[in-house]
Amino acid sequence: MGLEGYYENLKKEYAEKNPISGKAFEKAKLYLAGGETRTVSYYPPFPLTIESGKGATITDVDGNRYYDFLNNYTSLIHGHANEKIANAICDVAKRGTAAPAGIEEQVKLAELLVERVPCVEQVRFCNSGTEATLFATRAAKVYTKKNGIVKMLGGYHGTTDMMEYNVSPDTLDYEKPENNLIPRPDIPGVSEKIADEMFIIPYNDIDTAKKVIEEHAKEIAAVIVEPFLGAGGIIPAKKEFLQALREITKANDVLLIYDEVQALRLSEGGAQKKYGVIPDISAFGKIIGGGLPVGAVGGRKDIMDVFNSTSKVHVTQSGTFNGNRATMAAGYAAMIQYKQCDCDRLEKLADMAKKGMVDAFDKTGIEGCVTQSGSLLNYHFLKNEPANYTDVTLENKDLCKIVHLEMLKRGFFIAPRGLMALSTPMDKRIIEDFCLAFYDSLAAIAKTL
Repeated sequence: MGLEGYYENLKKEYAEKNPISGKAFEKAKLYLAGGETRTVSYYPPFPLTIESGKGATITDVDGNRYYDFLNNYTSLIHGHANEKIANAICDVAKRGTAAPAGIEEQVKLAELLVERVPCVEQVRFCNSGTEATLFATRAAKVYTKKNGIVKMLGGYHGTTDMMEYNVSPDTLDYEKPENNLIPRPDIPGVSEKIADEMFIIPYNDIDTAKKVIEEHAKEIAAVIVEPFLGAGGIIPAKKEFLQALREITKANDVLLIYDEVQALRLSEGGAQKKYGVIPDISAFGKIIGGGLPVGAVGGRKDIMDVFNSTSKVHVTQSGTFNGNRATMAAGYAAMIQYKQCDCDRLEKLADMAKKGMVDAFDKTGIEGCVTQSGSLLNYHFLKNEPANYTDVTLENKDLCKIVHLEMLKRGFFIAPRGLMALSTPMDKRIIEDFCLAFYDSLAAIAKTL
């Protein structure tokens, strides 16, 4: 039958199990371009339509229940319908979800971030991680009076034009890897003129980082980096790489920006507190919104002062729903519940899940590995754990799609690309069941290979 036939049978099985979701998707295509409203939510033959969620589980419109190991792409740190978060939203909704002036809830959440995150002395709120990285890089440009931005090959920082460069190139030159560092937009509609202000370096490559930053220091405003390569497959940064970036940027009057949109969950004070390497500015999102749309940029006061409206020259930061009452209340309720002990417990559960998945690869004879950063995991069909984006491109992505459907069949919702994000309602028993389902999925595939 082969993998292609196997995958086709899986899709047919999936469609038969989820007829109401199938009909819902057909209706959605009449009114939503492509049948959905964010690219990442689609997978063949059609995505599930979710009816509800509670704690660690979600239920689709066909009545199928799943353990949610994706949690809205890492944003739901407390899972679904957390009682304290839901109550906080309901309470403030009675007083109005948004206001045309300042509200106390903004200050409460900002104060919490200042107290917890080492680099943060002041905060500005926005509505998404994309906006957060946009304003972080814009602040760096205004502060340094330079326009160049260094980003990683395979680094995803949202969907602004500048950040859509070299995220997931269709083809790579393995014989001349330096060609992969030529700035190129990944998608249509992005201006190629931005390339003049972009500098691309490989993840975890200290030598290239040093060379590029030193040669172009007079042009570069900032380096933006995730403490793990998120969309690239949860590839952790080597601590020495982050330390080197910190030293090189300081020595060359270049700012260091952390994209902690996903990484804030790694500790009470984010990845920067966990690793002890402190940036100048950070971008946040995901868990600080309590399940509602959110973004934030925070950093040193002298840098953040570029947003000060009383300054003669300042960055205009508009946004009708920036710091809206519902999001601020939900975010505070989520973050105040998320203590260091929760970070530590989730990381131990992730350690357990990683061990179970690695054992499954070994027992089934399928070549694979698992990358992990705190409570985030990603499996890869590679012999060794990848260190950068180029390594990831060498794996068989078709197998990831097959595992995704096999895991859905067994009641576990993960990302089609192999990403998993744990949440506080999870416990040891759920992880044990997950590991068994992962082994069963690989064992089913092994019979075809």
